[in-house]
Amino acid sequence: MKIIKEYLKLRRYVFIQQGYFWAGLFTSILSTLFNAGSLTTVVPLIDRIFAGKPIIMPESIPDIPGLEAFVSRLNTTEPLTLLKAAIGFLILMVVCKGITFYYQNYFLRTFGNRILTNIRFYIYKKIQYLSMEFFARKKTGELTSRILIDISMLDNVLSREIPLLILNIFQAIIFLTIILVIDWKLTILSLLIFPVMLFPILNLSKKLRKITKSIQISWANLSNIIHESIYGQSVIKAYNQEQNIIEKFKKENESIFRAHVSTIRRTSLIGPFSELLTTIGGSLIIFVGVEKVLNNEFSSGFLIMFIAGLISLIGPAKAIMNSIAYIYMASSTLPRIYGIFEEKQTVCDTGTMECPDIKSGITFNNVSFNYDKVPVLRNISLHIKVGEQIGIVGPIGVGKSSLINLLLRLYEPSEGEILFDEIDIRKFTLKSLRSKIGLVTQEPIIFSDTVRNNICFGSENFTEEDFQKAVSISRVSEFIGKLKDGYDTVVGERGHTLSGGQKQLICLARAILKNPQILAFDEVTASLDSQSEKILHQALESVMENRTVIFVAHRLATVKNMDKIVVLKDGKIEEIGTHNQLIEKNGFYAKLWSYQHQG
Repeated sequence: MKIIKEYLKLRRYVFIQQGYFWAGLFTSILSTLFNAGSLTTVVPLIDRIFAGKPIIMPESIPDIPGLEAFVSRLNTTEPLTLLKAAIGFLILMVVCKGITFYYQNYFLRTFGNRILTNIRFYIYKKIQYLSMEFFARKKTGELTSRILIDISMLDNVLSREIPLLILNIFQAIIFLTIILVIDWKLTILSLLIFPVMLFPILNLSKKLRKITKSIQISWANLSNIIHESIYGQSVIKAYNQEQNIIEKFKKENESIFRAHVSTIRRTSLIGPFSELLTTIGGSLIIFVGVEKVLNNEFSSGFLIMFIAGLISLIGPAKAIMNSIAYIYMASSTLPRIYGIFEEKQTVCDTGTMECPDIKSGITFNNVSFNYDKVPVLRNISLHIKVGEQIGIVGPIGVGKSSLINLLLRLYEPSEGEILFDEIDIRKFTLKSLRSKIGLVTQEPIIFSDTVRNNICFGSENFTEEDFQKAVSISRVSEFIGKLKDGYDTVVGERGHTLSGGQKQLICLARAILKNPQILAFDEVTASLDSQSEKILHQALESVMENRTVIFVAHRLATVKNMDKIVVLKDGKIEEIGTHNQLIEKNGFYAKLWSYQHQG
């Protein structure tokens, strides 16, 4: 079946510990055999003890050595003695069944939960190594939904339905064998009901799969709305959009509700439909079976055993149908999960060289960059000497930040190459390349952790002296005393307990502690007030000393004193020079300067 192949495809991406599965399979067989064994006590109880008649073996039972002698002995044993033996045997079977059922349940559910845990881990691991292009086209809510909600839909399948399906298949096989041995003609008559049950349930399962897929999409949308509404609360309140965002949430929430109701309405049909068919079939079987007893084809004990076996078969058969329906329904999550696993990295870590310290400089050699087929940078040729501090300026959307992203290999150039000392950076391992660069972004990236752990993030092999030097140079030490627990203060999600300036200084300390050869600043002062910007600039003066610095800025005054200023326009280098040279040239830079400083 196609659906089985979809589930088995998990083996390509997830390590599956099969020991629990085989142990669960073995104990399932034992549990089923003990359950079937308890059923055999029906014959002597009905025929010899209650009816006081001899046991008549059905002709269809094969000639097993010793079986006829055993039945003859039962027919001559005192009813009270037989009752004690039957009860003792029944208790033994039930105890053994209970023990094996416990281990079967433990092994198979542990197996299912282990797979779920591994899927979650491997998806998260896969996402961490995907390129920035992937994150640019995927919404945060959608990714959260895939990691948590989509996988949780498999929870019931892997930890409950599949273990139950395995157990019920074994039970169905054993009980089918029992009733076939008693009377194969009566068994075939009784089994005619199952195809009638199966086809509507399979048809229903296909519809449920479509509904489940729409539920997943709605959950992803809902997750994204929640994420954006929490992240953008200040803007929502400032623009009086509370009611609109509530209505947006309500629409998706109600969509999920309607889909769930549709699922409930359809799944609720399975039980009554199965019940009706089994009742009709059961009545017919009892009628034919009683007729056979009256004709002395077998004793009433075997008829009761047949009916008990059939009832025991119907239970697992119905459970198998329900499990198939649920497994089919939950399979709609698999393409979304596989979609993550099958994502291709646009930036591959194929380099084998360790990136050495740069001796001469960094060269952008005819570098072009397209984002989603739209040109961003075109034919950029630029050389940055070691220890040189350059500013990158230009209008919004001209590709300033893209230069830093390309240097870090967060994206790959569409054309051209970037060189460290005449060596293409793609020849270096990503880890060694990025270890040479300290990045501070426009939006401070602060994790929900302590101040200390935020500063130490990404740094290895440093001393306490290095840490103290980093916080001193970055001016973090000047405000840390105001925090409740100092460096051990937990700053909350996105550092909401800190001011914008404090967050930016912590990010600066993080870059300093890393002790990189290159410092890349991406509009770090853009969102700061004048006082915070002044403090940050004072810290930057100490940080940039004796380092290669690439400083992307919108405010030209920020890069006025740089060794060199690169002016971008329409994705190309328009001008290069010092501030004074560019002002004297009276070109595009001079116009930008005049515009920002007019009046």
